[in-house]
Amino acid sequence: MSPQADAVPMTRSGRRRRDGGADFTPAFGFSAITSGRHQRRPVALVTGATSGIGLAVARDLARDHNMILMARTLKDLEELAAALEEESGAAVLVCPVDLTDDATVARMTSRIQLDRLDVLVHCAGVEAPGRIDALAPARWREVLDLDLVSVAHLTSLLLPALRRSKGLTVFINSGAGLRTSAGHALYCAAKAGLKALADALREEERGQVRVTTIYPGRVDTPMQERLQAVHAAQRRAEGATAPAYRAADHMTPQSVASAVRLAVSTTMDAVVEDLAIRPSAML
Repeated sequence: MSPQADAVPMTRSGRRRRDGGADFTPAFGFSAITSGRHQRRPVALVTGATSGIGLAVARDLARDHNMILMARTLKDLEELAAALEEESGAAVLVCPVDLTDDATVARMTSRIQLDRLDVLVHCAGVEAPGRIDALAPARWREVLDLDLVSVAHLTSLLLPALRRSKGLTVFINSGAGLRTSAGHALYCAAKAGLKALADALREEERGQVRVTTIYPGRVDTPMQERLQAVHAAQRRAEGATAPAYRAADHMTPQSVASAVRLAVSTTMDAVVEDLAIRPSAML
C-alpha cells in the first residue's frame, strides 16, 4: 500500500478528502441522490479502472452511471475522474488502493457506506508468465492474491449493497480460464479459480445478485504487449524468429467494454452468465 493512497483514501474529481474531514459525505451522495444532474443514476464500481479493459469499461459505464473507481495510482484516478465528469456528467468517487491490502480495502468500502450498488466489474489483475519449475512460491502467492483472493474479498464486502439493488457482478476472466498452455500455469490457475469463484457466487446468490463472467481472447492492452514481449524473447533465445506485435491482431478494450455493456443492459428477467469474445480476424 503506497503512503499516498493511505494518506488520501478517497477523493472526488481531483479534490482530496482526508479521513476525519468535516466535509466528507459517504459516497458523495451516491446512495441518496434526489435531485440535480445525478438523479436516479445507477452506481457502478470498477477495479483496475485506469488501464486497458478497466479503463474502457469505466468510460463506457460513466455514460449513464455514477462511478466508483479503484486502482493503485491516485494521479491516474484523479485525471480519469475529471475526464469522466466532463465527458458524461457522472459523479465520480476515486479510491486509490492496493487491492491485496485486506484491512485497507475493508476500511475503504466501509467508509463509502453504499446503500446499494448496481454494477461491480472486476478488471484488476496481473499477468504471470513462467514455467512451473521457474516460479517461486512467493510469486504464486502474489499473483493469486491479486487475481483471485482480492476479488473474493472485495465481492464479499460489497454483497449487501449488491443484494439490495439486485445488482450485477461482472468478472473479467480470460481464455486462460478455460484452457491451459505451457509457460502459463500460474495465470491459468488464477483464472480457473476466478471461474470457480464466479460460478459458486452465481449459485449462492441466484435470485439476489446476477453474475456474469466474460472470457476475452487477445486484447490490445499493455498487459498483452508485455506477454508477447516475454514470448518473443523466449523464441529468440531458442534461435527462432518471433513476429512483431500488431494491434490489428487483437480486439480493442472497447470491444470487451461492449460485452460488459451487454450484460449490464440485459433486463432484470435475464442474465448473461458466460460470454466468450474473440478477435474476429476480419480487419
